[in-house]
Amino acid sequence: MRVRLTFSLLMCVLLLSGCWSRNELNDIAIAEGVGIDISGDQFEFSVQIVNPDSMSKTKGEQALPIIVYAAKGVTLNEAVKRLASSISRKVYFSHIRILVLSEELAQRGVSKSMDYLQRSNEFRSDFNVVIAKGSTAKEVLSVMTPLEKVPSNYIFNSIEVSSKEWSPTVSVKLDQLSDDIVAEGKNAVLSGIQIVGNTVSGTGTNKSNVNYVTPPVRLRYFGNGVFKNDRLVGWLNENESRAYSVITDHSKRSSMHVGCPEGGNIGLDIERGNTKVYAKVKNDKPEIFIESRFVGQVSDVECVIDLTKLDTINYVIKQALNFENGAMEQSIRKAQSLGSDIFGFGEAVHRADPNYWSRVKGKWESQFKQLEPHLNIEFQIRNTGTIGKSVVGEEKG
Repeated sequence: MRVRLTFSLLMCVLLLSGCWSRNELNDIAIAEGVGIDISGDQFEFSVQIVNPDSMSKTKGEQALPIIVYAAKGVTLNEAVKRLASSISRKVYFSHIRILVLSEELAQRGVSKSMDYLQRSNEFRSDFNVVIAKGSTAKEVLSVMTPLEKVPSNYIFNSIEVSSKEWSPTVSVKLDQLSDDIVAEGKNAVLSGIQIVGNTVSGTGTNKSNVNYVTPPVRLRYFGNGVFKNDRLVGWLNENESRAYSVITDHSKRSSMHVGCPEGGNIGLDIERGNTKVYAKVKNDKPEIFIESRFVGQVSDVECVIDLTKLDTINYVIKQALNFENGAMEQSIRKAQSLGSDIFGFGEAVHRADPNYWSRVKGKWESQFKQLEPHLNIEFQIRNTGTIGKSVVGEEKG
């Protein structure tokens, strides 16, 4: 019995795989961000790698925190493998936080790039995807950023915070982008990132860029890119992007302002918002219904107005409703002009009447352009802050 037990244990030990796939830190280069550009008829693949010297106590202050390498290839796989000719370590892609696509690549189509990233076992799919607007992806990855030593972390964290607190930006992971591209009745949207400031001097790629109180070169999110199938076909401006987030129920907190009766503005903080989109098919025609609920508070008053009066509160609510209604209609019209159902109205029709959807899905673009959604918006002001009447207009003199 004891012999059998010993033999069984030995067999188990022999069958154990051990750490056959281990990667030693000294043998790998950790990638935090990647970018894909188009160069002629080739892909240019850029990778932002953490500089290990920047983490050491002796060289940390002098060394740049990141190094950006790039290589070209007819396929992305060729470009990635060609990086080995200029990097002394194997690139480790499992920690990337951000994927930057150039505007030109997005306009030509992103499906080929996505196929490689999803098919390869070196990449995870939990990173955000953005579009470099007005520059290359490599240039975006090369900008030194404040607050975060590694620019990819800055790009990732800023879009996560912005999408939750401001709303015009959207946080889209690779899997979601893939789902939106192949989905019937819905198209994809990606936020655009710009390089702003003195880009000619080359300061942005220098460590000195973050030694200023106001960095000369900065990264800023601005607008959302609209896709039709896998191609970028246009852009939403800031108000249209915010309305898109509202309609698709991605807007949780935001801010807005309305005009005072006699001039000036009243600022409102949107503390909570939710939207429901559904469809009905009547007389063989689809109808879209959008129901939005907002809860907010007065953040600042720049005019002579008494917020302790119910009539004043009703006035502010009416102005807020007009603003939201106008922004949502404008965003829908822009998407209709681009022929791209980014709101998922087609999916709502599919849920409402699958048989009708099976008949119209092949010509949904023309149906989408003719839609006139019914908007039902409610706005509640929870409080007006710690004061009622504004101090504006009460100054001495």
